[in-house]
Amino acid sequence: MNHRRTTLARLPGIAALILAAALPSALRASDPAPPVATQAVPAGPPVTTHTYLAATPGRRDALARFIVANWFEMDRIAVEQGLFRSYRLLQNPRTDEDWDLIVEVVYNDACGYACVAERFQAIRGAHATVLVDGLGMKDLGRVVRSVGFQERPAG
Repeated sequence: MNHRRTTLARLPGIAALILAAALPSALRASDPAPPVATQAVPAGPPVTTHTYLAATPGRRDALARFIVANWFEMDRIAVEQGLFRSYRLLQNPRTDEDWDLIVEVVYNDACGYACVAERFQAIRGAHATVLVDGLGMKDLGRVVRSVGFQERPAG
C-alpha cells in the first residue's frame, strides 16, 4: 500500500517530465505560451458600455481627475494590449440628474467585457490607486449604473 501511494504521488511529476520531453523546443518555458482557445465571439457590431457616475456633492472635478488617473491609466494599457478600442469621459452639462460623468468604453467585438475580463483583471491587479486630494473613489463618487449597447445600422 505504501509503495502504491508513493507511485501515485509521483505520477504528476512523471507526467510533467514526459510532457516536457515531448514538447518541441519552440514551446519550452522561455518562449511565449501558445494561444489558448477562447469562446466564440457573438456576431454583430462591437459592444460599447457607458458607466454612469455620480459625484459626491462638490467633487465632480475631483472625480473626473480620479477617473483619468486611475481608470484611464488601466484603459490605456488595455487599448495597447488590444483588449478594447477606445475610452473617453463625458460630462453631464446638467446638475439636476442622478449622474455627472459617463465613462465610455468601446470593445473590439460583440463579446465585450466578458471576453477580456480575465486579462483586464490582471491590469487592474497591477495598478496602484492614485488618490485625488487624498481621496479615493468611495469618497469622490459612485457608479450609478452601467449600460452596454451596440451600434445599429441605419435603416
